[in-house]
Amino acid sequence: MLPPRFISAFVLAASSMVAGGCMLLDVREQQARLDAVCLLSGTVSSTRKQPHPIVVVLFRQVQVEGEGTAPAHWSVVDHFVLERPGRWGFGTGPGRYAVAAFEDRSRDLVYQPGETYGAVAFDKPLACAPGSRFQDLSVAIPEKVKDPFPNTVDIAKLQARNLEGQLHATMGQLTAIGEIASLADARFGEENAEDGLWRPFDFLLTSRAGVYFLEPYDPRRIPVLFVHGINGTPANFHYLIERLDRSRFQAWVYYYPSGLHLGTVAGHLDQTMTKLKHRYGFQHFAVVAHSMGGLVSRGFIQRHANGTDNDILLFVSLSTPWGGHKSAELGVKTAPVVVHVWRDMAPGSEYQKSLYVVPLPPALQHHLVFTFNRKSASFGESDDHSVTVSSQLLPQAQRDATKIYGFDDTHTGVLRNAQVSMLINQLLEQQHQ
Repeated sequence: MLPPRFISAFVLAASSMVAGGCMLLDVREQQARLDAVCLLSGTVSSTRKQPHPIVVVLFRQVQVEGEGTAPAHWSVVDHFVLERPGRWGFGTGPGRYAVAAFEDRSRDLVYQPGETYGAVAFDKPLACAPGSRFQDLSVAIPEKVKDPFPNTVDIAKLQARNLEGQLHATMGQLTAIGEIASLADARFGEENAEDGLWRPFDFLLTSRAGVYFLEPYDPRRIPVLFVHGINGTPANFHYLIERLDRSRFQAWVYYYPSGLHLGTVAGHLDQTMTKLKHRYGFQHFAVVAHSMGGLVSRGFIQRHANGTDNDILLFVSLSTPWGGHKSAELGVKTAPVVVHVWRDMAPGSEYQKSLYVVPLPPALQHHLVFTFNRKSASFGESDDHSVTVSSQLLPQAQRDATKIYGFDDTHTGVLRNAQVSMLINQLLEQQHQ
């Protein structure tokens, strides 16, 4: 969500509120912790003409206490799922690591003897220190397996189950992947949303970013993924979800800390949805995004299109600042400490430019909704109490839109608009007949 307090938050943060108080310390400490994460990334390739889905596995070298000089063993700590060969990445804490990848023919996230695999760094482990970067690591999967992989790969044990485990966990372990929750859940409260903006590291540990189900998965109904905006939560979509045609569709919600770089969030959503598709095998889904969630979703759609078939047929964006927000630019220029997302939200940012380098997938229909109900005492550009109409109607975004709709409503009022709810249901019905 991008409520009216979004603007005041930017302006205040850019001036006295942040400069002298605890929030400055929070932002600086939180971003230092995020920057201290060790990143390992690279590509996985396969010589097979028709490769199976691939699971990339991160192993940590563990020395068992009390075993003296006994050799250390390897423990599975995270996994990354690809529908075809491509790029992978992990964010983790200090330690010694290696990476393996196998073709998951049975699609069960379990390595079976006979499945082909490739590995890197088991002979010379990657020593992760705070802030280390290991990029362009290459894992090749041969056409035929030579020997069974010597280690057990048990993805089911990856979930961190307590605070001590969380402190040593990777980003993947702390992600909710299809957990069932209610929109009334305390984790979706406004206080947690504020933490997501100002304290994103703590948010990742305690509030668990990821995709949540509101009911058990039903293979007969098409998923509709709802993506909130800055300072928002899935609860912002209560009105629209309550009126969704639940006989044909099931609502999923993405929850994330809105203070992170938008590219990081888009990549996280891509991997989370890829894991869900690997687990449940659904063929299609739709995306409904509000405000900055539209920027996240377009970045996600681009990444997702590179790794899967055309499974997103409908994208509805509501009041999205496609051209950024000038208050974010003010924060970047004047605040003593800059929240990462401000850089991406400033007009003309590198992230925004990246969204329009290539058009949306041809099979995808993007329906762009903008709002224009300004305050009676407002001056300057037309807006909806929060975002200017010119930003919502950025020409590059209009270029790829299947159709554009204007509603005389406010930036947050659009989420409780009966006509908008009716439109979403009509578009879903038309696209998934």
